[in-house]
Amino acid sequence: MGRAENETAEKTYRAIGRFMFEFSQVEYTIRHHLAEEIGLKEKHFSAVVESYEVGALTTVAIEVIRKSRGASAEPISNLLNRFRGLNDKRKRVAHGLWVPFKDGGTIHYVPRNNLSPGQFTDQARQLEQHADELCQLRTDLEQAFLAMP
Repeated sequence: MGRAENETAEKTYRAIGRFMFEFSQVEYTIRHHLAEEIGLKEKHFSAVVESYEVGALTTVAIEVIRKSRGASAEPISNLLNRFRGLNDKRKRVAHGLWVPFKDGGTIHYVPRNNLSPGQFTDQARQLEQHADELCQLRTDLEQAFLAMP
């Protein structure tokens, strides 16, 4: 690989790492506030809240918030649904075949729900944008969860 390909690959590796970091931070924020919302004791946290995969976590959190906060749950539900959408990006990152030095970072991905292969280019730039979105989403979720029910 030449210098240009190495630089592209490094940008792609950084973007993947940053995206996954920011995703995990939002995921933990949801787990933490879900446990707070239901009054879960810390000793039960891992067994109860950490056992959910992201899709189930989001569904459970939305349902709990709706039941505990009523009409004021909508802003949190909207934020949680945005997170659910970003989980599709995470699946592509985690389960795709990467060519980090090609076309700004390229990934070949076949979703399990429709088996239609796709190739996505310019992923380093896009993942940095998604990481920024996740960072803001975490702040927005923190504020929404801490607002009085």
